[in-house]
Amino acid sequence: MFSLRKWYLDVITSRGDVAILYAARLRWGAFRVRYASALEDTADGLHREAGTIRGVEAPRREGAELTWRSRPLGVQGSWESDGPALHRRTLAATPDGVIRWTCHLPRAHATVRIGDARYDGLGYAEHLSLTIPPWKLPFDTLRWGRHVSAGHSLVWIDWQGPEQRSWVWIDGEQQREATVTDTGVSGLAGGVTLCPGDGRDVVNRDVLASFTDLVPALTRRLAGRLAGMHEHKSVEASAILRAGVRQDDGWTLREVVTW
Repeated sequence: MFSLRKWYLDVITSRGDVAILYAARLRWGAFRVRYASALEDTADGLHREAGTIRGVEAPRREGAELTWRSRPLGVQGSWESDGPALHRRTLAATPDGVIRWTCHLPRAHATVRIGDARYDGLGYAEHLSLTIPPWKLPFDTLRWGRHVSAGHSLVWIDWQGPEQRSWVWIDGEQQREATVTDTGVSGLAGGVTLCPGDGRDVVNRDVLASFTDLVPALTRRLAGRLAGMHEHKSVEASAILRAGVRQDDGWTLREVVTW
C-alpha cells in the first residue's frame, strides 16, 4: 500500500519574496512518516530551507481562513480566502491507485512568520492525495503553476508522457481550450493570456536531495526507483493581458518535475 497526503502552501510578497510550506503524511507498507518543510527565497538573495518529522499537523480550516503552525520549524501562517475554491477532483484513476486534488485557496491574503521573518502578500493553498506510487504515474513530466494578482487567480496542471492531459482554471472557471507552454498560458476565454516577466530559480535539484537529511530511510528506499526525479521551481513577475492590454500585475510560481 502506498499513500501520500500532502498540503502545499505559499505566499509571495509585493517585492517577490517567497515562502513555500509543505505538510505531508506518507504510508508505504509498514513504513509511515509525517514530515513538514519551510522554504524561504527572497529577492535580495536569501535562500533558507528547514524540515522536520516532529509534531507535524495538517492545516486547519475555519470558514474563509486556513491556518498552519509548526513549532519545530518556527512557522505560523494564516491564509484568508479571496476567491472561489477548486473543489476535489480525481485527476487520475488507474489499477495502481488514484490522484485526488483540491485547490482550497487559489487566491488568498496571507501572512507567514518563519522565525523572525515575516511574509505578507498573496498566497495559495492546495491538497493532494496520491495512492499511485510515483514510479507508476501515467506521465513523466509535470508542469504546474499558479498566478495570483489583485484581480485574478490562474492555476494550471499539465502532464506529458504516456498520458497527456491539461487543466487550467482562471478565477475558478475551467478553461478547456487553454494551452500550457513552458513560459505561460494562452487560449483563455475572452482573449486572456498570462504574460511572464523576469524571474529567478527557487529550487533546481534532484527530488531525493531534499529528503537525504530529513528522512534518510525514505531516501534509501526510493533510491533506484526515483533516482532521476528532478524538480525545478521558479518565481516571476507576471501579468494578465486581455486582447493584448495589460490588466493587472501579479506573481507566478511554477514547477516542472521530470523523471
